[in-house]
Amino acid sequence: MFEVNIKNLKINAKLGVSLHERKKYQPLLVSLKFYYNLPKNLDANDINNLIDYSDVTKFLKQFILNSRYKTLEKLISESLIILKKRYKTKKIFLKINKKNIAKKYGCDSLSVSK
Repeated sequence: MFEVNIKNLKINAKLGVSLHERKKYQPLLVSLKFYYNLPKNLDANDINNLIDYSDVTKFLKQFILNSRYKTLEKLISESLIILKKRYKTKKIFLKINKKNIAKKYGCDSLSVSK
């Protein structure tokens, strides 16, 4: 089983419960971990047999950039659904950190994960 980790991917998004918070893009740090198996009869040297983490990164960036959810919980839930369908993997962990909001509250990190 392969484990792929993408840590602290910087993505801007319009996200927040209040209208004021959703008016402008805010920086998010997104971490994603997923697992998948490669059948023994397939060549691990052929990118067509693997989950392309470059594609995963680009897709997730675009999905979050275009999303207009109010909460991190909804964004994470919807992201996981679409990632599982698109990449045909069941075991995915997603964490989103609102680093600028954390500073506002005097903490290092304010994140939600599932």
